[in-house]
Amino acid sequence: IVPEALPPTAPAMAFFEATDDIVLLHQALGDVAPRARKMVSQMLARGTEDSIPGPADLRPARIPVTPADAMKVLRTTNDFALLQVLARSIGRRIEAIEITASAEFPTGARVRVPAKPTFPPSGEDLPGTVEETGTMLRVVLDNGDTWSGPPSLAHLSRTS
Repeated sequence: IVPEALPPTAPAMAFFEATDDIVLLHQALGDVAPRARKMVSQMLARGTEDSIPGPADLRPARIPVTPADAMKVLRTTNDFALLQVLARSIGRRIEAIEITASAEFPTGARVRVPAKPTFPPSGEDLPGTVEETGTMLRVVLDNGDTWSGPPSLAHLSRTS
């Protein structure tokens, strides 16, 4: 295979590591997970855990591809080692975004969170108070329930 025929994994990595589109990142992980499970299952059917390759030794390119091209690369990558590299890039970016977002929500902060902690956010916004912060927030809602989810879904409540 000539290098031009290889999928542009490194530029896709560059995109995933730089984007702030948390909804797209979660969608990308959702696309990868079932495919990765299927690949692992197929490899285990043919051998042992030792037959599962590690992630490719690849660094992100300097110039990222467009969001559409990054998703195309992700969806068409059939090499497990390359798929792992893409999934790691996505996961690391999500973690970085959530760590940054958590800094906005100290314990005791008043916030509004979506009823369902999913991407994209859905349900009505519910008011509450941050009980625990980090890459996952725990919020005691005003109705007495507890909400747990990523900080990127929360918004500071405006006090009047």
